[in-house]
Amino acid sequence: MAIATIAALAAGMVLDGSVRTEARAGTSSAGETPNAAAVRLDVLGRAPNPDGALSFGLSPSAVLASGRQLFARGFGEGELRLGPRAWARLRQALGYGSADLSPVAPASVRGPVVAPPGGFVTIEESSTSLELETRASRRLRIVGSASWVVAGGADAAARTTLPLSRGPLVRASLDWAATRLDTLRLELQALDYRYLTDQPAHDRRASVASFTATWRTRLARDAQLSLSLGPGVGRSQLHDQAANTVVYGVGAAELRDALLRDMSASISVGVEPLGDPLTGEIIELGSVRASAVWGRQGGVALAAGLIGSQALTSGSGGPTSAQAGDRYLRGELTATVPLDPRSSLAAGARAAFLSRPVSNQPGDQWVAFVSYVAQVPLLR
Repeated sequence: MAIATIAALAAGMVLDGSVRTEARAGTSSAGETPNAAAVRLDVLGRAPNPDGALSFGLSPSAVLASGRQLFARGFGEGELRLGPRAWARLRQALGYGSADLSPVAPASVRGPVVAPPGGFVTIEESSTSLELETRASRRLRIVGSASWVVAGGADAAARTTLPLSRGPLVRASLDWAATRLDTLRLELQALDYRYLTDQPAHDRRASVASFTATWRTRLARDAQLSLSLGPGVGRSQLHDQAANTVVYGVGAAELRDALLRDMSASISVGVEPLGDPLTGEIIELGSVRASAVWGRQGGVALAAGLIGSQALTSGSGGPTSAQAGDRYLRGELTATVPLDPRSSLAAGARAAFLSRPVSNQPGDQWVAFVSYVAQVPLLR
């Protein structure tokens, strides 16, 4: 039976691929240059079945900057239908290599508001998770998940810059479709990470738990608003010293709207406690995200994006610890020209600003870039 199931999944396999190349050049400051050329491949596969599905992905990348830097991510997921309204999902994700942490890299994702020294760091990533979902009724959906997460410096040298964090992460949510336009969500999240450095005396444990209630409503055909609010608690402990526990507020608001026929925009603001990836200290962080896209089907598309964050509380006062008032800002403008239905050419500019750079890092950077993206269906 197992062989028949595997054969059925293989027969229905869908495999898609894509390639993205980018060349960027910009300002050099404090001995750091953002100039680089990069290529990334993405392969995604899925084999659906009435009783579940198997999916996987692989994303190797290479960056030519200060030598050749290689990184690869991959994941595998199995989904099993437990009944007419219940599913179980087991997922494993892995990553290893020299990661580009520059704020002007194409897929830069920022947590802290202090930049890590150096643009490239050898990191390892692993996430093992089990998720259970049930639709108790037409209006009620319940999801729970538990994960073991590892992320950060892969060796002692890398951990002088980026500690290795590891520990459990659990989430539980309840979604209720109150009306045709309104949805209510209750969500509980908790994590307990240990941040390992190159010096055991600097190792830290950070625990964060939060509970939020969210209201999401459709204001018009193409406009959606969501509001979240709730309490949070954080507990931080340095090595064998006494722990410090603080109560925080958690909140977020997001508005998405199609302003014109060919234009859409979104803006979100939030505040939450988090473990700073550079130190493991818990800080309250305020953030804002905004984006806008304009373009017609098959024509030139213009996109603008902005990400900003500010530390609302301070860490212990170390050289890489966040201080209340630290700010980070990153913006991007892009024009994309379709070459055919499956490929496009883009050009644009990115800029990043730090209010308090450390370790001789530049306070601001900008780059101009050109990129080529192609979608390749591999198996249908």
